[in-house]
Amino acid sequence: MSRVLREYRMRFERVPPGQAAVDLDALGQRSKLGGLPDWDQDDETPACPICGEVMTFVAQLDSIEHQSRTNPHSVDALSGKQDYMFADVGMIYVFACLEHSQVAAVLQSG
Repeated sequence: MSRVLREYRMRFERVPPGQAAVDLDALGQRSKLGGLPDWDQDDETPACPICGEVMTFVAQLDSIEHQSRTNPHSVDALSGKQDYMFADVGMIYVFACLEHSQVAAVLQSG
């Protein structure tokens, strides 16, 4: 059986035009839906395996338990209890081909 991770509730809020959804310096707090990906490294946007077109960016999931005094979900890095630490404060990027119902994810280390 796969491991069951601690649950977090997400609250969605529309971002007004001209504003950024996240503060890129706020490690652990950079998760978002839509817009453009905030790559930790180089652009790795995948192509649809069916049509070959570039996939649409859907979301990015940050390492939300990154240990920081300013992160409300901070978990002590030495506790062994960080469920949501992707590589070194990395990010998971989610993409979809909306025409062919294909999805892909990319993991980048911070």
